[in-house]
Amino acid sequence: MKQFLIVACLLFSLAISAQDKPPLVTDRPDQTESAVTVPLRSLQVETGFLLEQSTSGSVLHKSFAYNTTLLRYGILNQLELRLGFEYLGDKNGYSTSGFGPLYTGFKIKITEEEGWKPGMAFLTGLSFPFTAGEYYKPEYTAADMRLAFAHTLTETFSLSYNLGAEWNGESAIPGYFYSVAAGIGITKSVGMFVESYGLIPETGQPEHLLDAGFTLLLLANLQLDISGGIGLNEQAADHFISFGVSYRLPE
Repeated sequence: MKQFLIVACLLFSLAISAQDKPPLVTDRPDQTESAVTVPLRSLQVETGFLLEQSTSGSVLHKSFAYNTTLLRYGILNQLELRLGFEYLGDKNGYSTSGFGPLYTGFKIKITEEEGWKPGMAFLTGLSFPFTAGEYYKPEYTAADMRLAFAHTLTETFSLSYNLGAEWNGESAIPGYFYSVAAGIGITKSVGMFVESYGLIPETGQPEHLLDAGFTLLLLANLQLDISGGIGLNEQAADHFISFGVSYRLPE
């Protein structure tokens, strides 16, 4: 009887602890970064695979991200460090592969959501050429910065959007990023999103895309995802598909 009471108390403590932990909020699979930071002293791993296809005239080009990983660590309340790396591949008559530039940055929570006021966060980071493989080394250090906004409209519907600027490492000319994503909670563990996003450079032609996908929360700290999208103009990729997994390690 004593052993049973000990086990019951342990299970009750674990249940209360799980309830106290904030929900798992990821920055994948959509292109819209969330306005939420990871909890203090928690490590969140978001990784996946991407296949993208485009055509230039009669030439078919396939790009792969065999492993695209983002590590997010909460160093303070409302502040996280971010480290990203990926292994890439291309098929365009011949095949190439190698590591992309290492990305490092941070996200800071600016405001909590309150009534009509959205939750807001600021993100910025750098990608370093010397960390990349031969085929994926940009000429200069790449950089990006964004403001992320989030509205919870109902218990099952949310709206998120980003505005920002990017420098791709090939020139000093920036491109301006935008995204708008609608999130729908189908069940407590299944969600979906529909998103429009794109990049508008100061010179050259813009890229506009549309994507959608699903997430499946297997555990309180483990989520699977699948998504796909299409380009809306000639400059964008024709279509792509992605799947991945995200998990958060406890304190």
